Amino acid sequence: MFSEKDLQSLLDYSTENQVLSVYLNTDPTQLNTEAAKLRLRNLLKTVDLPEDVKAVEDFINLEYDWSAKGVVIFSDQSGDFFQNYQFNLSVPDMVSVDDKPIIRPLVRLINTFTGWGVVLVDKEGARLFSFNFGELGEIDAVTGDEVKQTKRGGGNAMHGRMGGDNASGNVENTIDQNIKEVIESATKFFDKHHIRRIMIGGTDDNIARFRDELPKSYQSLVVGAYPMSMTANHTDVLQQATQEALAAQKKVNKALVEQAFTLAAKGSNGVIGLIDTLNAIHEGRVKTLLVLQDFEHEGYRCTGCGYLTTQSLETCPFCSGEFERIDAAVEMAVQGALRHNAEVKVISENDQLDEAGGIAAVLRY
Repeated sequence: MFSEKDLQSLLDYSTENQVLSVYLNTDPTQLNTEAAKLRLRNLLKTVDLPEDVKAVEDFINLEYDWSAKGVVIFSDQSGDFFQNYQFNLSVPDMVSVDDKPIIRPLVRLINTFTGWGVVLVDKEGARLFSFNFGELGEIDAVTGDEVKQTKRGGGNAMHGRMGGDNASGNVENTIDQNIKEVIESATKFFDKHHIRRIMIGGTDDNIARFRDELPKSYQSLVVGAYPMSMTANHTDVLQQATQEALAAQKKVNKALVEQAFTLAAKGSNGVIGLIDTLNAIHEGRVKTLLVLQDFEHEGYRCTGCGYLTTQSLETCPFCSGEFERIDAAVEMAVQGALRHNAEVKVISENDQLDEAGGIAAVLRY
């Protein structure tokens, strides 16, 4: 499975040659194998790297697992470099040739679809899942010791029987004990699997019980809750998790864009527009870079220090080096921000950001 370590390896890859980057949607629910191959052939018609084109086509025709929904390929045959990553998520079709692998779509996938924990909870126990890159893995199931004393889904099996309040109290004690066991197992799971975001499925009452019993540090990680049965099948859990992940990321991105614009308007720690953002990246001031996934712009890069600008300058103001023209200044800005340990949010759509030039940032200082 693709990881941040893989992303870093791509970010670090250096070559004097050209790298062919290919993103191909192969989702079998959207198109068949031959249609995907035809799309690829059409995309590669504009690429003048015959060895790399052949390597990509050979992989797709002879080795690719067509059960995957998307594939990303990087090829530099002159440098003996070839990497492929298959996902259970569709990716937008794209082909690019540059001196670096194009990684912005992968950054978006990492932002949206990694670090998730899914908890389905009722009064008897819970099911715990990991959710990364469209892959749902059921890690554990937790069942209370006296599970038979309550009905699944929250019904009180003892209500109305002889014993009245005592019986009801015993059931509540059982539920409380079950929730405590669930919390203990869940927190261990969150730690072990480096969970950064949590979504909870169940009834409103069961979700509230679980959330209230979580330690404060984990409560802050809960970003989604929705009705779902403990007996939900794998497909339903996966579909809901995907929808919740997309919705949660959209909400986070919207808040960050608003923050950047507010700070910029105050003349504080925010910038909008390509020129000011490029300067802030070069100075290492960017805390969070916000960029539309389809925004690209030509520019100039200093061959000495790597400074990026959209202006045609004779010499670099930082190192007096010479500039070279580049087609993908925004992609290079994304990679520069990552090298400065900034968080990068690749955003599919945001009207406010689009109207302001497609890029903005929250600054460290």
